[in-house]
Amino acid sequence: MNGAAMYAIFVQSFKETIRSKWLIMFAVVFFFLAFNLPLATLAAFNFLPQGYLSQFISTIITVTFPLIPLLPLPLGATSIVEERESGFLQYVLTTPIARTQYLAARIIGLYIATTTIIVIGFGVAAIIAFRPSLSVLSVGYVVVASLVLNAAMLGIGMLVSVLSRRRATALGASIFIWFVFTTISDSNVLAPIFTMAHQIILLIPFILLNPVESARLVVLAHGSYSVVDLGASGMAMGSVFGSSFPIVLAITMSLWVVITFAATFLIFMNQDIR
Repeated sequence: MNGAAMYAIFVQSFKETIRSKWLIMFAVVFFFLAFNLPLATLAAFNFLPQGYLSQFISTIITVTFPLIPLLPLPLGATSIVEERESGFLQYVLTTPIARTQYLAARIIGLYIATTTIIVIGFGVAAIIAFRPSLSVLSVGYVVVASLVLNAAMLGIGMLVSVLSRRRATALGASIFIWFVFTTISDSNVLAPIFTMAHQIILLIPFILLNPVESARLVVLAHGSYSVVDLGASGMAMGSVFGSSFPIVLAITMSLWVVITFAATFLIFMNQDIR
């Protein structure tokens, strides 16, 4: 294994990603979404209790989780195809580094860079909201779910990248995938339709095949939230799988990560990179 070459590619991927204007802009927007400026203003005037973040976490999850894919999807989708178009990929692979090593280093660099933004967004917002105390740990499971969702979306983005021949095509595909997950296949929108048809079980595939909704429900299922917070999709999962539905969702999220990255490696190892 060429450890030095892998480390160099990892460092390059991390630095390029963390310095991009898109990532910086996303970091600022994500922080304000997680921090929830209107609520913070009310808290500053003592209209809200200290540690208000934990009481409004379900609202924050609903707002922020659909936006998380906008970070790893475009970055992952353009990473490989952009280097193929520029000729850099062909050059790198003529050096003593295996394709698996190159791809692994790229993925790790991208994941750590995007993870840093998510952790900073939630972490700093929580520290400010809780005015440093042990209560800040109450948002830990939200961060964990966010990182799993980030990994799943990065896997999908990397898969798009190795399948695409043009950067513009890959970028367009990543935005379309985000639109499908957050709008077209929104299970809470589809729920009334299936309910009227007395076919609520048909809603389950739209939940399990949507990592954004699965991640949201995993977080809310591990907190003391009401039926209103879980929404129609949460009630559907509960009616089909009972109290074990959080485990089903966790397994589904894990499969999204494993399958997308495995498919990315398999395709990249056997394709013509010219």
